[in-house]
Parts: sequence; structure tokens; C-alpha cells
Amino acid sequence: MATTTRRYPTAPVSMWQKCKELRLEYYHGLTRAKEDGKLMIGGSAGGVSVIPSGLGDFIWFGGETYGGTMGADPEFSLPCLEATEAAGFGRDLCVYFRNYLGSMLLDRYYFGGSFPRPDFFIQSHICDTHSKWYQLMMDLQGVPFFGIDMPPGPWGDDRGADRVDYFAAQLMDCIEWMEKVSGREFDDEKFITGVFNEYEAARLWAEICLLNQNTPAPFGQKSLLSLFVPLIVMRGKEECVQFYHDLLEEGKDRVSRGIASLATERYRYLHEGIPPWHFLKVFRLMERYGAISLGSVYQFCLAGYWNVDADGTWRAPRPIKERGIELRSREEAVHFYSNLYLSNINYQGSFFSAEVKNQQTLQLVDQWHAHGVVMHLNRGCKGTGGYLMESRLALSEKGIPVVTYEGNSGDSRDFDAAQVVDNLESFLESQGLAKIDDE
Repeated sequence: MATTTRRYPTAPVSMWQKCKELRLEYYHGLTRAKEDGKLMIGGSAGGVSVIPSGLGDFIWFGGETYGGTMGADPEFSLPCLEATEAAGFGRDLCVYFRNYLGSMLLDRYYFGGSFPRPDFFIQSHICDTHSKWYQLMMDLQGVPFFGIDMPPGPWGDDRGADRVDYFAAQLMDCIEWMEKVSGREFDDEKFITGVFNEYEAARLWAEICLLNQNTPAPFGQKSLLSLFVPLIVMRGKEECVQFYHDLLEEGKDRVSRGIASLATERYRYLHEGIPPWHFLKVFRLMERYGAISLGSVYQFCLAGYWNVDADGTWRAPRPIKERGIELRSREEAVHFYSNLYLSNINYQGSFFSAEVKNQQTLQLVDQWHAHGVVMHLNRGCKGTGGYLMESRLALSEKGIPVVTYEGNSGDSRDFDAAQVVDNLESFLESQGLAKIDDE
């Protein structure tokens, strides 16, 4: 790898301030939900958060998003983790669950005041933790809970239609249950609007991620990790769609003018696995060598919707209007949404199949023009960390440079910063890179 340093023009992402405003408005909105006349509904950040749209105004309390936010602040999260352990829960469990539970046990909300108490919980059982997480919260907070079984297996086999029907039937049951526990009548038109909004926001996110195929990349992964928060916590809302429409327009403008996220970009890599939220300086460390992280399967797909061509190419789905799709009933909307939800690319590789995970990682390296891959072997999430070592082997067999480091996305006690820094710097130097200021 040549060490010649080229400097591209760069500029801050102007939509960052709007993203910050939406994020703070969301978290503070949780504390005043009842005052604002909103239902507060708890569940996974990657859960079926669009389903309550038919009940009217509501706010979704996403457990992983909150647990990750806590994990970025060890001073707050460590007492919460210790409270969870004192209650008898092991350190090998999902770190988002452990942060969330400890916050509830201590009755300390990260953004001030007491821990929020939702009106009810609904949760799709994506991994072993999820439904048990909110079953426990039902017992501890005295809040109704509805669990939804997630049919297993990679997408695209001959059981796909049966899985969609099975999942959709549970969502229909969930809607009837929500009407009973909330006392609100479910409005099908509002629900259909919510489904359209989620599809469009997630589709726009895919378009934004595709922009990083360009050199220089208009967005670094560290920025994308903040910019995708509205998509996680409010993806059925119109303001979410507008945010990603505006962000896409800014991204296109950056590409057209050659505006880089990293002025000294000369090495492009993927960062697979949830990053250590308490040590996001890992990205800044790499940037000192001119290395830019483009994203990951997790980053692109946690809430983004994609199409995959026969040759493996990833593409953003077309807008619903261009596809000629009309959702005229609750049943049609539920079935459409179930198909989207179960075909999520992130679940297929991370949770169900090493072969699929390998294909995904190799495709991203090729399509996003990456020189190498960095993998976080994250003890905090067994699901998204699945099959990473198999992917490492597949990359090595193709001659693609790869380095791994161990840690925990939300528990700083499981992280040796000095060792990680030494490991990553050695990898970069093995790629012929030196710190820019040392050249």
C-alpha cells in the first residue's frame, strides 16, 4: 500500500445537528410520554416498532439503543452492570440487556429522573435474549407483554412463504391484543402509513450507504453510527423519512463535489461487529493512518432494507410508488411488512448461516472497494458476533487482509485499550501505512 498522502476537500456533515436534535428529543420524549398523551411501548430497537402505528401517537422505548447509549458512558453504566450482576445475572449475557436492567433496578434514567415504565411491551424473539428480556421486565415492572416467535433459517429457501404467513398471523394477534391492553381502537390507515414510512426511511438508508462506494467516501462509519439512530428509534414516523431524504441529498452533493469524510483517505476497510461504544476512538486511531471505515453488514442492515441481485450485488429497493404496491387492508400491510422484516440481511448471516455471512462480507469488500476488514469479536452480543471467525477464514482464503480484536460493545471492563491499539497499529503498518504526521 502506497504511503503517498493525497488530501481531499472535507466538510462537516450538516445534517449531524438535526440528527442530534432528533435523538435528544426522542430520549427526553420518553420521560414526558404520558404528559404528551402518547403511549410508551417497550421492545427491541430492532423489533416490530411500526406495528403500534395504528394506535395513534406513541413512542418506542428501544432497549438496545438505550443500552448502547449507556455503554458509551462507563461512569454511568458500570454501577448499572454491577446491579445486574448483584441480582444474579451473568456477565456472558447480552450487554444491552445488562445495562438496561441495571438502570431499571437502580431506577436511574441516563437522561435524568426515574427509569421509564412503558404501557406495555411487544417483542419479536430475534435471539435468545429478547423475549426473555421483556418477560422479565413484565414481572419486574408489572407491565403487559406480548412475545412474537421469529421463524429461524436463512431467507430464500422453499419455506419462505410459510414463515411469512406464520409471522404475519402472530402480528395480527398482537394487534388485537394491543387494542385490549391500550383501550385504543386500531386505525388501519395510520398503520399502513407507518409501514410506508418505515419502508421509505429504510430504503433511503440503503441509498445513503451505497454512496460510500465512492472514493473518497462521503461518510465515515463513526458518523454513520450516529446518523442511523433516528432510523432505529422512529422509523415509522414522517420526520424520520424527511431526515433521510435530506441526508441522502447532502450525501449526493458531497459525492458530486468530491467532499471526503477523511481528507487523507488512502486505505478503505469494513469494521464488522458492533463497535465498542466506550472506545469509538478506534476509528480516529485508524484515521491517523489515512484509513477510513466504510461501514459493515450490521451498520447497513440493522434497519435498512436491501435487494440482492442474482450476481450478489446489493441495491436499494425502489420506492413503493414505483413498484406499484398498494396496501388496501390491515392484512395486506401486515403481510408486506412480515416479508420485509424476515428478509432482513443482518439476520440471515449473523444469526442463521456462516455461508451467508461469508458471502455478505466478501460482497461488501468487493462492492465497496475495501482493502481490508477489521472485526470486533464482541462478547456483548452473541448474535451479531456470530460466524465472524468463519468470515475471517473466508477472507484470508481470498487474500483479503483481516485483523480481529476482542472486546465488549457496552462493558468497558472487557476491553484492553492498550492491547487493541497495539494490535490495530501493527495491522496498519503491515499494510504499508504510517501515521500521516510521521511521514
